[in-house]
This record gives sequence, C-alpha cells and structure tokens, in this order.
Amino acid sequence: MAQGHDIARRRVMAAVRDLDGATVRDVLLQSLLVHGVDDTVAEVVMPVLRDVGDSWERGELGVLHEHFVSSTFRGVLGELRVPVEGEEARTVVLACPPRELHDLPLELFGAMLRARRWRVVSLGANTPMTAIAEAVRVLSADACVIAGVRRSAFESRMPSLSRLGGRVPVLLAGEGALGLPAPPPRTAVLPADLRAAADVVDAIAPAVRAGAGASGPGASGPGGTGGRREPAVG
Repeated sequence: MAQGHDIARRRVMAAVRDLDGATVRDVLLQSLLVHGVDDTVAEVVMPVLRDVGDSWERGELGVLHEHFVSSTFRGVLGELRVPVEGEEARTVVLACPPRELHDLPLELFGAMLRARRWRVVSLGANTPMTAIAEAVRVLSADACVIAGVRRSAFESRMPSLSRLGGRVPVLLAGEGALGLPAPPPRTAVLPADLRAAADVVDAIAPAVRAGAGASGPGASGPGGTGGRREPAVG
C-alpha cells in the first residue's frame, strides 16, 4: 500500500509541474477508489501540498503551481460532496478564524468527516467569530472545528472561543492550535494526525445507524447507535 501511495504522490507532483489537471484528477480519483478518503488525504494529498510548498521555497515551483494545485484539489473535493441528509445526519461547522487564509487542509478534513457520514458546513477562510457562532446556532451543530496556522489567531480570541464552547463542542486544529500552551476553557485541540483527529470528532456525536459512524471509503472512526445527541453544553 505504501508503494501505491508513493507512486500516486510522484504522479501528482509531476502533473502539478506540468499544470496537468486531468492527470491530477485521475490519479486522485483512482486513489480514492482503491484506498479510500482517509488514506488518500493523509498519504497523497497532504504530502503533495507540503512538497509543493517546499519546492516553492527552493524556487523550483512558482506561485502559479501553488494556485493550480489548490484549485485542482478543490475540484476533486467537489466531486466527493454527496449530501448527508436525514434526522440521523450529524452536523459539523468548519471555519478558519479572521486573517487565517489557508483553508484547503480544513476542506480536506471535511472530506474525511463526510466519509464518516457527517453533514459538513464549511465557512472557509477568514471567518468572523460572530459568523461561526451564528452558523452553529442556525444549524444546531453537533460540533465546530476551527483551524489556523497562527497561534495568535486563537490567543486573541480566547473569550469568544470559550463562549462558543459552552454551546457546542469546539475543536481547534492546525499548527496554531497545536502551539497553544493550553486551549481556551471548554475547547479541545485536535491531534496533528488527520485520521486520529477525524476519529475524535466522530466520537463526539455517535451516528444513529449501526456502523454509520465509520461508513464511507477509508473511514475508521467509531460508529454507534441510538438517538441523535444534542450539542454539548459546558
């Protein structure tokens, strides 16, 4: 399996250099079919994003390649957005706080949650805290994931994050969250490993259908049965 991931990464990187979107799409869709969402995101897509960033820093790739890979990956993500509906659907709000502009990793994380039968509502980059709180309220969300690369993005919003954590489970993610000495009260920090992080979110609100919590390609999170849990308070 590791060899298959390595071949996929090399093919995608070569296609990125050539600005060959069709090949990027074909390789990723084949990986999704064979290995599932979790492994494709963790073992192919995220390493490619890091390689593109490193190559840009070394002057081997340009800004156009960074924009190209972001746009192409988002296009593939769009093909995975199968609606998760019904009373059994659990809802998670994803967002990056103000002045956080890199939301693609969070979108990829959303794909992993969709594979676990979560209804994912993404607010994208640079989202005001008031908008995040309003989305949680309107949707009666079961969880909220807020991601950022800067520690200050969280440190400057400790009261807002704590208040939101009193209404819904709030999970902080990204390098900024991992760098915090301690998370704001009534919040938690997700692990760096995306698969482990998705399992943490998945365990917050067990799915109604037996096994639904781990359904979908590549998903390995815990499932469950029983009624839909209301957002946690306190």
